[in-house]
Amino acid sequence: MMLTVDDINIDHQAYAATRAETRKRMIPVRAERRVRVGDIVAFEFENLDTLRYQVQEMVYTERLTERSDVAHEVEVYGRLMPSSHALTATMFVELRATESVRDELAHLDGLQRAISLEIDGERAPAEEIRGTDEDLDTPSETVSVHMFRFPLTDEQRDKFRDPEVPVELVVDHEAYNDSTLIDGATRRSLIADLTLRP
Repeated sequence: MMLTVDDINIDHQAYAATRAETRKRMIPVRAERRVRVGDIVAFEFENLDTLRYQVQEMVYTERLTERSDVAHEVEVYGRLMPSSHALTATMFVELRATESVRDELAHLDGLQRAISLEIDGERAPAEEIRGTDEDLDTPSETVSVHMFRFPLTDEQRDKFRDPEVPVELVVDHEAYNDSTLIDGATRRSLIADLTLRP
């Protein structure tokens, strides 16, 4: 299962007619897949529905009509598709005092390298998904939004798919250390992601 250009409506007038209903339908989907860790960090786990919606909104608001432009957005967001052995998420650092955001982010430097899933007590570190034009040998700057992939071994995947096995989303940074249990509807939704083919 993957995101394609054909999934996106480039008829802006037609999409505008259904946009409110689409947004209404997506709000609970995104809420169910949102996990807050501590006071200022939140993760939204992605799937085909969330990614299609994000690309559709981008195409609509930017008024893109060329298939090549839409294909570029599909390629960018398509890297966030989960698979049978990997979950994906966008992390938001939600800082409210805009005048001190730069200082706060500097205080949280390296936060994006301190993310993991803890499955039955075993850590599965997140891998940051970076731009194709970035030097992967150079550590990324800590900003308000980061994208991650959580690759899982066969054993970790099987444990994650068992709702009785505890799973936590962990931020383990010297300036920000917290975790949240992933259970209930959110866990069921993410288990469905892991049934996808590789």
